[in-house]
Parts: sequence; C-alpha cells; structure tokens
Amino acid sequence: MTAAVFVARFTPAIVKTRWSLIRKAFNEFAVRTVAQWPDSTVDKLLEANGMIRNRKKVMATLRNARRLLQKAEGHGSVAAYLRAFETVDALVADIDGWAHYIGAPSIRCFLRCAGVIARGT
Repeated sequence: MTAAVFVARFTPAIVKTRWSLIRKAFNEFAVRTVAQWPDSTVDKLLEANGMIRNRKKVMATLRNARRLLQKAEGHGSVAAYLRAFETVDALVADIDGWAHYIGAPSIRCFLRCAGVIARGT
C-alpha cells in the first residue's frame, strides 16, 4: 500500500530507485511495528537515508498501518480482511473509506500486488 501512496502524483522511477531504503526506514513494513509508531516518528523518518521527504506520504504510511491493523484484528488477519468482501469493488470502497493519500486506482494496484485480484483486471 505504501508503494501506491509514494507513487501517487510522483515519478515511479524515483520511488523505485529508493524503495529498498524506504522499506528499511519503515522496518520492512512490519505492520504491527509501524502501527505502534507515534505521529512524532515522522520527523525521524523524513531524515532517513533515501526517504522521499514528503510529510503527507510518510504520515499516510503510519496512519494506513494503524487502520489496516485495526481492520485485520476485526477479521483475524490482513489476508482474512482482504478476502472478507463479496466483490473487489466492495473491498476497494471499504479501503477508500479509511486509507490516507491513496485513491481507488492505486488501491486496485495494491490489491494486484497483494495477490487479491488478478493482474490485468
């Protein structure tokens, strides 16, 4: 999901070249860990080596981790949450209702990367 957040309105090639450093800064996107970080962590993350210094995108990553974890806990796991919807459109609408700095097209990209929907759909 963070990849979609960072690529939104940005040059994908720049995100791709910095991606390993961004992953490292966000503890390899361990959702339980990142969800516990306070908003004040943003300043430290913005200074991380290779980080794209966009406060809104970094804050969105923290907030999205928190919300995804809340959704996962309500369903037992992230995978169970992502499978809990009858249609992809319903899942996209649900995520679009809580996710920060990401819209429906990027949510679909995230779902393709997560293997929830087939590539090309």
